[in-house]
Amino acid sequence: MMWKTQRKRAGELKVLDYHDVLLREQDISLLEGPHWLNDQVVAFFFEYLSREGLHGGPREDDLPTPTPGQSPVPISAPAATMQQPRRCTTDDILLLPPATSFLLIHSPPEMATELLAPLKPDLKALVLFAVNDNSEVDVAAGGSHWTLLVYHRPSNTLRHYDSSPASQGNRSGRSSGSAHAAGRLLQAVGPALTGVGREGGHVNSLPSLVEVPYMPRQTNCYDCGVYMLAVAKAVCQWWLRGAGVAGAEGVEDVAKAEAEWDVQEREMRGWLTPAYVEGLRSEVLEIIRAKVARGSVMEL
Repeated sequence: MMWKTQRKRAGELKVLDYHDVLLREQDISLLEGPHWLNDQVVAFFFEYLSREGLHGGPREDDLPTPTPGQSPVPISAPAATMQQPRRCTTDDILLLPPATSFLLIHSPPEMATELLAPLKPDLKALVLFAVNDNSEVDVAAGGSHWTLLVYHRPSNTLRHYDSSPASQGNRSGRSSGSAHAAGRLLQAVGPALTGVGREGGHVNSLPSLVEVPYMPRQTNCYDCGVYMLAVAKAVCQWWLRGAGVAGAEGVEDVAKAEAEWDVQEREMRGWLTPAYVEGLRSEVLEIIRAKVARGSVMEL
């Protein structure tokens, strides 16, 4: 009994204090094997991307590497996008961790707008939400499936990336719960994203929800969180490369922006493979280990 107690305490030891995220041994261990990721690991990667993982723009060695026999993912934007005078930066991007998404899903639009106001989401081009299908308001760390919602301002769409959708015959109810969570989040944050209903707000209509049909499918029951992290990193890189920038100037520009984004989404099937997901799991683990080694360890 004493051995089990000591082992439990060891798993709860603090390992890394990274800005607003605290990681314990039990959190990091989830990356070492075939395990479902928890809120803390997802929050860490979002924080890492926000603070340093995207700064300086995407480097060629950061971009997805295709498997042998596949076409490489282009690292340059389409010619039409390259002509855009606007420079895309990390200041355009807002990544919201699981705890924030969970709170917003269970909030009315007025409260959601108030909660998000300090972050100025209506001034961001991309807003990423890490979404859990947890429907229990009293259990913040519950749920069984991760998906990603991305607000793409140029096309005024809230795009849902689900690696295990109901259309693939999943009878567990997870995917329908994810779709329900996505719909609830749209209702809650739509006004905050566009400024609709606010005095002096924008004239945009509320975003439309798009279920992305090209999202690759996970091949097991535990990698949904890693798929979500992979897409979160990719969409930020797409934006920094200049894809899908045109929009808001007219119907043609909006259509062009969504078409360019659609091209990037289609190409996910070429690089977002089980091998890539396994590699990303290891990459996140190595990022954490490197930070621990550099002395970001909590005093125990």
